[in-house]
Amino acid sequence: MQFSKQWLSTYLDGDLNQINLSDILTSAGLEVEDVQDLSVLSNLVVVGEITKLVKHPDADRLNICTVNIGEVNPLQIVCGAPNVRVGMKVPCAKVGAKLSAFEMKKAKLRGVESLGMLCSAKEIGLTQDSDGLLELDASAKVGTKVIDSLSLDDSIYTLSLTPNRADCLSMMGIAREVAALTSMTLKLPDSNKLNNLDTLNQEVIVKDKVACPRYCGRQIKGINNQVKIPNQIKNYLERAGIGSINPVVDITNFVLLEFGQPLHAFDQKKIYGSIQIRQAVKGEKLILLDEQEINFVGGELVIADSKKPLALAGIMGGLESAINENTNKVFLEGAYFDPVSISGRARSFGLNTNSSHRFERGVDYLNIINALDRATQLIIEICGGSASEIIDLSYNLPTRPTISLRTEKVSSIMGTIISKDKIEQTLIKLLLPYEKEKNIFKVTPPSYRFDLKIEEDLIEEVIRMYGYDNIPAITPMALSTMLSHPAQLRTKNDIKSSFANLGYNEIVSYSFIDKETEENFHANKNVIELKNPIASQMNVMRSKIWGSHIEALIYNLNRSQTQVRLFEIAATYLKIKEEFLEQEVLSGLVYGTKNPEQWGKKEEEINFYDIKGDIESFSSNTLRFITPKSKVPGAFHPGQVAQILMKNESQGWLGQLHPIWQQKYNLPGKVYLFELSLKALMNNTKINFKMPSKFLSIRRDIAVIVDHSIAVGEIINEVKKAGIDKLDEFYPFDIYEGNGIEKGKKSIAFLILMQDTCKTLEDKEVANVVNQVLSVLQDKFKAQLR
Repeated sequence: MQFSKQWLSTYLDGDLNQINLSDILTSAGLEVEDVQDLSVLSNLVVVGEITKLVKHPDADRLNICTVNIGEVNPLQIVCGAPNVRVGMKVPCAKVGAKLSAFEMKKAKLRGVESLGMLCSAKEIGLTQDSDGLLELDASAKVGTKVIDSLSLDDSIYTLSLTPNRADCLSMMGIAREVAALTSMTLKLPDSNKLNNLDTLNQEVIVKDKVACPRYCGRQIKGINNQVKIPNQIKNYLERAGIGSINPVVDITNFVLLEFGQPLHAFDQKKIYGSIQIRQAVKGEKLILLDEQEINFVGGELVIADSKKPLALAGIMGGLESAINENTNKVFLEGAYFDPVSISGRARSFGLNTNSSHRFERGVDYLNIINALDRATQLIIEICGGSASEIIDLSYNLPTRPTISLRTEKVSSIMGTIISKDKIEQTLIKLLLPYEKEKNIFKVTPPSYRFDLKIEEDLIEEVIRMYGYDNIPAITPMALSTMLSHPAQLRTKNDIKSSFANLGYNEIVSYSFIDKETEENFHANKNVIELKNPIASQMNVMRSKIWGSHIEALIYNLNRSQTQVRLFEIAATYLKIKEEFLEQEVLSGLVYGTKNPEQWGKKEEEINFYDIKGDIESFSSNTLRFITPKSKVPGAFHPGQVAQILMKNESQGWLGQLHPIWQQKYNLPGKVYLFELSLKALMNNTKINFKMPSKFLSIRRDIAVIVDHSIAVGEIINEVKKAGIDKLDEFYPFDIYEGNGIEKGKKSIAFLILMQDTCKTLEDKEVANVVNQVLSVLQDKFKAQLR
C-alpha cells in the first residue's frame, strides 16, 4: 500500500508533522517499507514552457528546445524524450540543480550546448519509472518552483502489509490506525445525501450467490468525461502509484484507495440486456482492459450481459465495455465477492490488480453503498450528470460472532499486569463495539476487520496499542536439568546421519506432483487434487516420494553423474474415501556403480543385496525381508521386490524399478527404490549386551537339502527363534543346484559358530548344538543332511 502523507492528513484532525509517522506505524505492526520525501526537490527545478523545437543536426533522436523559464533569456536545452513538443509545460532543472542521481551542469551534446534538463516524473522523484517528460498542467505559471506548482511538500509512504490487515489497504483504514495510536481525531470525508434520483432501468441478476453475496449498482447519465480531473485527485493517485486515465476511472480509483472498496464503471451503451453475475462457460473469451485475451475453462466468476462476459469479476474489466472520453452514461458497480472464489484466480491468468489484491483478502461488505455514493458525488461534481437510485442485492453475507476477551488472559499472554480500564480504552480507540460482563469484554468485530476471529486476535490488538517496547523484559526462570532421552527412541537426525554415513545424499522435494505420475507410477487413482497448484505439473499431493526421486535422478543423469544414492524423510498423503491420511516415511533411490570410478577395482553395478545390507546395518537387523504377501506397488519389478516386516507387520518395500518404467523414463541402468515407515524406524529395539568371551569359538559346517521354494531367510529366522544355547552365529555361505541334487531341490551350506563365555566347549556340547540346529531344520523345513 502506497500513499501520500498529505492525503492522509485530510482524514485526521491534527498535524502529522508533529509525530514520527513511520515509527508509530511500524511499531504497531504496519511495517513502513519506504519513505520518499518529495520536499527535498531542488528550488532550481522550475516550470518551463517549450517555445521552439528543432532537430539536432547530428542526432536523429535529439531535439534542441528553446525553453521559457520566466527569465529574460530563455534556455537552450537538448532533449531526447519521445513526447517533447512545442507549447508543453514541463519541469526544467537549471544549471546547479541537485537531483537524486546527479547535479545539473552545463554540457555539450553532440556539439550543441545544453543549459539544463527537461525532467520526467522519475527524475524529480515522483515515480520509479517514466515513459517521457512529465507534462505539467497548462495553468502552471512559468518560472514557478515545481515543488510549489505540484504541492510537493509531501512524502510518499510504502507499507508492507501482512495479508490479515486488508482493512489498511485504504486511506480510511490507515487513518483509523493513526487516530488509535495518537491523540488525533478521525475525520471522515463528507458524504452529502443525493437528491432527485432517477429511476434505475438496468436489470441485474446474481446467478452465483455464493461467490457474490452482495452486488450494488447505479446509473449515472449526462456526464462529460472530457473535463479535467482536479490536480489534487490526480496528484494523490500518482503518489499512490496509479496513473490518470480519464475522470470517471480516476474517481473510481480514488474511492478504491480512500475506502478500500473496488468499484468498476461500465459504458451503459455497451451493455446488452441484463447484467448477470455468473460462472463463465467453457470456451467463452474476454479481452481485458490491458488488451490481454483470456479463454475461460469454465467456473470463473464473471460479470456479463445477455450476450457476453463484460469483466473478470473482482479482477479486471473488459475492453469492449470500457469507459472512454466519449462516454456519457455509465453503470457504476460495487460488490462483495467471496475471497475464496477470487483467491488465486488473478494469478492463474498472470494478473495482479488493485481490485483482486483487496477482494482476495476481504472488503467491507457493509460499506459498499457509502463508496458508491462517494464516487457518484465526485463524478457529478466534476463531470456533471444525474444519478439513479441504487440496486442492492444481498444474500448470505458473512456474520461477525461476538468474541470474549478475558482480562486475565490478556495479562497472562503479555507477561505483565494490564488493567481492565486500559483494555477498555484500547477497544474504544480501535472503534471495536463491546459489552462488559465483570472481567470479560464481549467484542463484536466491525465488518472491515476480517482478521479478528478469536480471543488471541483481540489480545494482539491490545498488545499493539500498549506498545511492544513497553512490555518489560523479564528474565525467564527455568530448571537447568537435562531432559531424559529414551534409549528405545531414535530421532530423525539419527536416521539422517546413518544414511549420510552410508554414502546417501539427502534431498528435499515438493509434496506436490503431476497427476499422471500419481495415478500411473504411484498407482493411486483416488488422488488429492489442489485447487490452486503453484505449477501445472504440481497439481496433486503425492502418496509416494518415488516420483520426486525419479525426477532428481534424471536431473543428475543429465549432468553426467554415474553414482546416485538419494534419501528423503517426508510426509506422504492418501485419501481413503473422504478421509485424509498423512504418514511420514523414509524413502530412497539407488542407481549406478557400487564404488566411484578408480583404477584399483573393476567397475561393478550396485545390486539389491547392497541396499538390503545398508538398511539392515542401519536397523540393527530388526527388519525382515520376505517375498511379498500383499499386492506389490506398480513401480516395482514383480520378481525383484521384497516386502519389509518388523514384528510380522509390513513396514515398507525394497525392489528394482519395473522395466516398463525404466524404458518410459529412458534410464540406461537399473534403478532401486525403497520406502520404510518412519514411525517403525524411530522405535528402536532395545539392544542387549553380553560379555565377550576370551575362549576361542568353534566352527562347524553343515549342508542340507531343502525344497527350492524355501527362502534362506526363513531358515535363519527359525534357527535364531529357537534360542539355542551356545549358538553364536548361523548363516549360509553356499547354495548349490545341479548334478547330484534332485530336481526342485537345492543344497545350502551353513556355518555354525559356537562359543561359551566361561570355558572351551567340549565335543559333546558342540555335537549337541549342531543336533539342535539340524532338528529345527528337519522339523520346520524337512531338510535332509547331505
